[in-house]
Amino acid sequence: MNILLQPISFKKYSLILIYMFFFMAVIFGCMEIYFEKIYGDLTRTGNFPERYFGWQLPQPSISLDLFKDYPLDEADILIIGDSFSMGRTWQTKLIAGGLKVGTIHWDDLKTNGILHSDLGNQLRASGFKGRYVIIESIERLFQIRMNTLYKAPHHPIAKTLQVISSENHEDQLTSRERVSWNRVNGGGWGVTALYNSIKLFLNLPQNYIKSGLVQAININGCQWFSHRLCNFALFTTGDFDKPTFISIANVLTVNKNLKTADIEPIWVIVPDKATVYLGYGALNKYPYQNIWQQFAQYPELTAPDLSAAFIKESKILKDFYMPNDTHLSTNGFLYMGDLIANEMQNIMTN
Repeated sequence: MNILLQPISFKKYSLILIYMFFFMAVIFGCMEIYFEKIYGDLTRTGNFPERYFGWQLPQPSISLDLFKDYPLDEADILIIGDSFSMGRTWQTKLIAGGLKVGTIHWDDLKTNGILHSDLGNQLRASGFKGRYVIIESIERLFQIRMNTLYKAPHHPIAKTLQVISSENHEDQLTSRERVSWNRVNGGGWGVTALYNSIKLFLNLPQNYIKSGLVQAININGCQWFSHRLCNFALFTTGDFDKPTFISIANVLTVNKNLKTADIEPIWVIVPDKATVYLGYGALNKYPYQNIWQQFAQYPELTAPDLSAAFIKESKILKDFYMPNDTHLSTNGFLYMGDLIANEMQNIMTN
């Protein structure tokens, strides 16, 4: 007997679509609640759930009065830094000590046309009257920045360099929300996060738990981090494919140039998260060169060994680096500020 297929009525077709979209909305809503609101760079870009990698220990708050940024012509200390400095958290320790601090990003040097080896005279021409410049960079990007700084041709200043205040301190994170409907993660992020979650719980080999530019590594990290899935730690793949550091000559050239302009440089190289938790050069694609050991060979360079200090403190302080991020926690930044404040005190009293 032939069964004739009856066409679906418009009403039934509409109901099917409504139920389908409702079902999808429920699924995505459940994923938003379960995976939690995204806070970290590594969880966001790598599609790893905040539920598993978000920090759980509360972080301290800092008085807003300490988040000051002084103009270039008033600053005692100028900081040339990256994202580790733009929140101005570690600088609060210098401000608390009565120092006037101004902070600019490496990219501001490009914008203002002074990114070249004659940095000292150009900073003076831009209005800087202070005695000290702190040059801060994350380990994996330091060589690239030094090569650019040294090789860029001389050209006039495009405009007067200004210290631009950052407002990041207004969003101090002392605790995490579980979910926020004002800024949803999105279905695409959630599907990939679900896929990555399955791979983590299957405990697949390391090569299979890489997502985008984020690598999850199976370590015994529950004594170091507070996140739920603390047998795994997240790292950016940039920690493992940085070239061998061979730019010490460029550092010496810039150091001499600044001193010629009566500016005392302090080199602050922040170790990569992988350097602190996995060890020097662990899993690195290229032969590893310890930057801090190279600096120590030249007495004319002032460079606190943050790597040794951070490795030691990370074993004591949980969430020294954020488990969901490449950056330090607030506690970690404050520890960094104490180290640099002590270094500055020693320099200024000698």
